[in-house]
Amino acid sequence: MNANKGLQGVAVGETRISTVGTGVGLNYRGYNIKDLAEKACFEEVVYLLLYEKLPTQEELDNFIRKISTLREIPKPLQIILENLPASADPMDVMRTICSVLGTIEPETHKNNQYEISLRLIAVFGPALLYWYHFHKSHKQLRIITDTGPFDTVASNFIKLLKNDGASPDPLIVKTMDVSLILYAEHDFNASTFAARVTVSTRSDIYSGITTAIGTLKGDLHGGANEAAMHFLEPLKSVEDAERKVEIHYII
Repeated sequence: MNANKGLQGVAVGETRISTVGTGVGLNYRGYNIKDLAEKACFEEVVYLLLYEKLPTQEELDNFIRKISTLREIPKPLQIILENLPASADPMDVMRTICSVLGTIEPETHKNNQYEISLRLIAVFGPALLYWYHFHKSHKQLRIITDTGPFDTVASNFIKLLKNDGASPDPLIVKTMDVSLILYAEHDFNASTFAARVTVSTRSDIYSGITTAIGTLKGDLHGGANEAAMHFLEPLKSVEDAERKVEIHYII
C-alpha cells in the first residue's frame, strides 16, 4: 500500500515542457523563468510552449496579430454571459466560456488543439470582462473587445478592464504580462493533471480545459491567491496578523 498522500512520489508521466525544482527553480523548455519574465513577453512564452522554440521577431509580430484576430465573442456566448448572475464567481464564468465555445466552435481536424489553444488565450480575458462590464453597468454596456492588432494579451486585458479609451500605464501592462508568464506552465500541478486525465479518454480539448479550470478554482490550488487575500484584507497591524495566525494555528 502506498502511504503517500495522493500521487506524492508516484511517477505519472514524463514531460519536456516544464521542470519545477530542477536546476534553479522553474523552467519552460529549458529556459529559466526569471529570464523569460525579464526579457520575454507572454506571447513569446506561449509560442515557446506550443512550438518548442522561441519565435523570431517576425514570427512574434505575426503571432501577436493572429491572436488579436481571435478576440471576437460569438453572439450565443454574449447572450449567455449577459444572463449569468452578476454575483457569479469569475472562475465559474471562465469555465462556462470554455464549455460554451466547445459547442459553438467544436474541435475538428481543421480547428485543432493548437488553433483552439490560441482562440482560448485570445478570448478568455475579453469574454470575462464583457460579463464584468455588462453587469457592472447594470446591463447598459457591451464592450468592444478588439483593441487593436498590435495589442498583446496583457495590453488588451488592461485596456478592456479600464475601458476608458486611455493608454494604460506600461508598468501595469508589464506586471500583467509577467504574471501571465509566471502562471503559464507548472509541470504536473493539479489542474494540469486533471486535464490530462480528461483528454486521456479521447475527449476534446475544451473538456480538458474545462476540467482544469474547475480544479484550478479550488483554494488549495489557483484559488489560494484569493483565499490569501481574504485572509489578509481585514488585518490592520502586525499584532492583528499575529493574533489571527495564532488562532488559526491553534484551531
